[in-house]
Amino acid sequence: MRKALVVFSHERKPVQWREIDVDRDPELVRMYDAMVPVLCLGDQEICHYFLDGEALLAALS
Repeated sequence: MRKALVVFSHERKPVQWREIDVDRDPELVRMYDAMVPVLCLGDQEICHYFLDGEALLAALS
């Protein structure tokens, strides 16, 4: 997901993100354990496993 975000940021729309280790937070493990990597904007889940560029653009609009 990280590599895809770098490409997305260069080719489509600049984005900033913060990477969080889900395994360090029991609540995040409960919520996302089987869906890592997951991309969220605030409390909204955008996509998991792979970057969905269209979903990210929609969320940023």
